[in-house]
Amino acid sequence: MTSSKLRPSGQVPVSPAASDRADTSSRDITLTWWYTFLSIAGISVFLLVVAALVVSSLINRLEGNTWQVVVVLVLFIGSSVGSVYASWLMRTGYGAGWPRRSVTLGVLALPALSWVVTLVIPGAVFYGAIPLWITLSILLALIPRSHRWSVTAAGLVLIALHGLVNPGAPSFFDRGLLFGLIMYILFVPSTFLVSGWLWHLITRLDEARTMSSQLAVARERLRFASDLHDIQGHHLQVIALKAELAERLLAAPSEDHRAAAQEAIAEVRSLAEEAQTETRQLVRDLRVVSLTEELKNAKDVLEAADIPTEVTTEAKMDAAASTEVSRLLGLAVREATTNILRHADATEVRIQLYSTQQALHLDIHNDGVTPSATRHPGTGLDGLRARFRAAGGSIHTRQEANTFALQAVLPSPTREAT
Repeated sequence: MTSSKLRPSGQVPVSPAASDRADTSSRDITLTWWYTFLSIAGISVFLLVVAALVVSSLINRLEGNTWQVVVVLVLFIGSSVGSVYASWLMRTGYGAGWPRRSVTLGVLALPALSWVVTLVIPGAVFYGAIPLWITLSILLALIPRSHRWSVTAAGLVLIALHGLVNPGAPSFFDRGLLFGLIMYILFVPSTFLVSGWLWHLITRLDEARTMSSQLAVARERLRFASDLHDIQGHHLQVIALKAELAERLLAAPSEDHRAAAQEAIAEVRSLAEEAQTETRQLVRDLRVVSLTEELKNAKDVLEAADIPTEVTTEAKMDAAASTEVSRLLGLAVREATTNILRHADATEVRIQLYSTQQALHLDIHNDGVTPSATRHPGTGLDGLRARFRAAGGSIHTRQEANTFALQAVLPSPTREAT
């Protein structure tokens, strides 16, 4: 995993600290895997070596031939290659199912040969089945849970059968050897299964962390896009109106009209510069929408477009509203204003901001509903609804004849504080 996975193309910048955390997490996951793999592979090799020494000792106790000891050592050490490779498969295959048939046969070949060959070597009783038992124990972590009991039962049967058939069985039954065999049977599969499960759990947690990070980036991208839409859409609409006004004034022969046109052009330039400034502030995450400024701006812009606007606010509203509440209500004012300029043919707009015991309300009415507004509702309101819903509020719209009303509701900050 690299930091690039957390930063889809075209996203807002990810801070260096976030990249450092991702790199650190990736390194920790890699180190955890190597610890898990070396633990499982190392334990399996160690247990095979111990089993080989036990068998060699038993063969010598029964005065067996040297070649029998050599065969046992070669088969047991050779079996460790398959157990190490099976341990490596656990990195991506925990509980995923049996490995490919060729792989399964490959890792089981030498342990199975060891089981068969030691079957006729006196002194290899029971312990001759240990390579096969260890390999099957590692495979338990890979195969589906429903197969584990049957594989375990098959391994136990093979151990018991080895003891029944091997000719050295009567000399095997001393307390130390039996205790060692029981330890192998009990703890080897459980140790490998627990190690594999812990590794699997760590990878799942890392996947969840990665997904959470990607969702956070996606949310930030949505917020950025919505803010950019608000800024650019609002300013471009006002610029278009001012430019249209200037065009009409320039066509008139009067000097007064020409002066008014120059003033309108100057306002267009000012609006363009303001849009650039707000866009830069947005990129730097410094822009905060002020409710008071947005209300004043909405009144100025609408009246500049010859739409009489009445704004009614409660005196204590800004003092009570938190920064986030002020920001959201300001966005609602801007979105409604842009929609009126773009889609409506209003002759009157009323903006009312008031509070109840439970909530803050922002109502914006206009009397200029046009057919184009209903055909092209736009995506701005959808984004606004999502923002208010995330803050526990809501956006409602209502159309009656040629009147359109937008109502934004947020929980009262006073109620939240209590």
